[in-house]
Amino acid sequence: MGIALPLQDWPAADQDAFVALFAEGSLLDDRGPLAHWRARSRKLMERQYGRWLDWISQVEPEALALSPVERATYQRLHAWRKSMGDLVPATLFGYVDAVVRLSRLSAPDHDWKAQLALLADLHRAVKQHGSPRKTGRIHSSDVLFEAGAMLVQGNVGPITHPDRAVRLRDGAIICLLALMPMRRRALSELRLGTSLSVENGQITVCLNGSMTKNGQPWEAIVPDTLLEILTIYLQTARPALLARGSTDTDAVWVGRNGTPPGINQFTRAIRKRTKDLLGIDVSPHLFRDAAATTLARTDPASARLIKPILGHASERISEEHYIRTDTIAAGRGLASALANLKKGD
Repeated sequence: MGIALPLQDWPAADQDAFVALFAEGSLLDDRGPLAHWRARSRKLMERQYGRWLDWISQVEPEALALSPVERATYQRLHAWRKSMGDLVPATLFGYVDAVVRLSRLSAPDHDWKAQLALLADLHRAVKQHGSPRKTGRIHSSDVLFEAGAMLVQGNVGPITHPDRAVRLRDGAIICLLALMPMRRRALSELRLGTSLSVENGQITVCLNGSMTKNGQPWEAIVPDTLLEILTIYLQTARPALLARGSTDTDAVWVGRNGTPPGINQFTRAIRKRTKDLLGIDVSPHLFRDAAATTLARTDPASARLIKPILGHASERISEEHYIRTDTIAAGRGLASALANLKKGD
């Protein structure tokens, strides 16, 4: 148990169904419904679905002759779930969701009520169980922003040592993540003039589809409370760090040696800095949880901003269009929510 059947060993019908999900399409062919997924997500789903097929091959091998839709009955999925009782709810949900997702997308008109009820039950278990990885590590966004702002203010002035520039940079990153919690890949790939533009006293973040998980562009104006902090970094710390290198770069974030830091360097730097500032390390991803938690506990009007501020696609909006109107207001909405929290203190 626990072994994933390799894709090449799947029944032909399952292989075809899986490949169709990620088909890039052309002028004459339809694009697969999950074509926007990144390679890592595709590989995870392949492993999850492969584990389902491996279990079927052991407990009911004759069912491998069935189509993916015929095979994915509530009874089989429920039995599979029970066989993996030692796994945490989130992992169980991921496995069952992979099977139901592939089957539903292959036959959307089929009756999936029972399977969806099983998924709903697993989702409730996930919510009740929580994540040990996150326990005690999700601060309110206002706490995170204030920590970053204090780090920036404590290093404002002439850059007399690279450590000062690095501290100012890290403070600016923490403040940016607190109000505009983008994924670390997008954060590390920000470029002046393209994904981050400075014009007429305004800074705008524009992530194209290649920089987002769902392949959908995301655009937002930097709120006023963050504008000053980013401006300080761009006008003082960034030039000082850039001067330590031998080549020019349009990367927003520059390391001590004058070159853009790697994506893993971002994670290590932010976790170390938040550990120093707050006593608990907070990864870039946990800033997203903090934003959702902060918005949800303010009021219903603020809670509706969770989806746009995290860059999640709406089922009602075509992937060819920007989620623009809401995201322009999203950073300001979170900033406003933080201000309301302060008033209530």
